[in-house]
Amino acid sequence: MNYWQGKKVLVTGGAGFIGSYLSELLVEHGARVTVADNLIRGTKDRLQSILNKINLKTLDLFEYADCLKACQDQEVVLNLAAKVTGIEYNRFNMADMFESNMKLQINVIHAAHECGVKRFLQVSTACIYPHDAKVPTPESEGDRGAPESTNEGYGWAKRMGEKLALYYGREKGMEVVIARPFNAYGPRDHYDEATSHVIPALIKRVLDGDDPVMIWGTGNQSRVFVHAKDFARGLMLVAEKAPSGAIINVGHDKEVTIKELFQLICKVIGKYPQPKFDTTKPDGYPRRAADATLLRKYTGFVPSISLEQGIQEMVAALKPSEKAALKK
Repeated sequence: MNYWQGKKVLVTGGAGFIGSYLSELLVEHGARVTVADNLIRGTKDRLQSILNKINLKTLDLFEYADCLKACQDQEVVLNLAAKVTGIEYNRFNMADMFESNMKLQINVIHAAHECGVKRFLQVSTACIYPHDAKVPTPESEGDRGAPESTNEGYGWAKRMGEKLALYYGREKGMEVVIARPFNAYGPRDHYDEATSHVIPALIKRVLDGDDPVMIWGTGNQSRVFVHAKDFARGLMLVAEKAPSGAIINVGHDKEVTIKELFQLICKVIGKYPQPKFDTTKPDGYPRRAADATLLRKYTGFVPSISLEQGIQEMVAALKPSEKAALKK
């Protein structure tokens, strides 16, 4: 039985990096997809293959009235709407990251309830975990300590968003599931230096011809990376299969250090500049990896795209004009 066939599904932030992959996957599974996006960070180009198969609503989800328009007549809401940036912006704009993400979460959660939405996926973040979290990190660590300091504003907002969604589930009858994604990457990621994540930032610096290539921290910090297509599949499975009230990591435990990541990016691109590690900049989490026990239990999810394959896709997906623009 196909859970998604014919279901009316809203994807907030559905023209974004992850949301666009998720929207495509839902269409493939027969869902009647509505995408709500302000098209500032997301773009129609990402949805080109399905534009004639979805209802795209250009809305500002900071406005509650727009959230009501988005949620009207929907059976399932997958809430990816968020202000997401890189560590540099997060460090110095915590008030903005906290306030912006709280507004988005409050608006969408309340509107979904008011419109009678049955099933609600709140997409959170691994940034809610404390700096000294166990590795691989089980979901229980999300109730301990404070979020890691470099992402504190964003981390607290997303942790509070989880709580709000779960309270709505307990008190108002909406089926709520929480997904905590670990680091996502892929061809539709952002390359803007001020707000990008580590993989596109390093790809840009290598393509720019930087030598040495500046890398934040010691390079010994480790992460797990989930390709956006895998991530979208994981979110869809969690939304479908996890019991109401569940909190589920979406990730895996195959760590790679930033030094190793840099070497892999150089190998894929075929250029070998020297790294320069700026230890005046923070490492962030010393290690980050997901305990995926619950994810496997409820969904059977295992990532299918290797990190090297994913980086190859990112580099190949850049058009010549885009590669030239990165080098400017």
